[in-house]
Amino acid sequence: MTYVERPETAMLVRQRLAENADDVDALFVLAAMEVQEGRVVEGLRILDYVLHLAPAYPGGWRFKASLHRMTGDVEGEEAAWERADESEE
Repeated sequence: MTYVERPETAMLVRQRLAENADDVDALFVLAAMEVQEGRVVEGLRILDYVLHLAPAYPGGWRFKASLHRMTGDVEGEEAAWERADESEE
């Protein structure tokens, strides 16, 4: 059995963003990586850009609602849930 080493996620994200700074999939992963590192506000900033580029991005509004909940922003969370519901209709 041969083991194939996979490139690190962060490296792949950087590569894709170098090729296309508006790659919404790479930006979404970057937002998640920021949150994973404890930088929730930065993750929200990146996610806002994703949702600006692609307002119906799958799971984007639900992720945003979760991030608002993490920051204690109840109004932001509720607004994001509403947008999530609208985008799934």
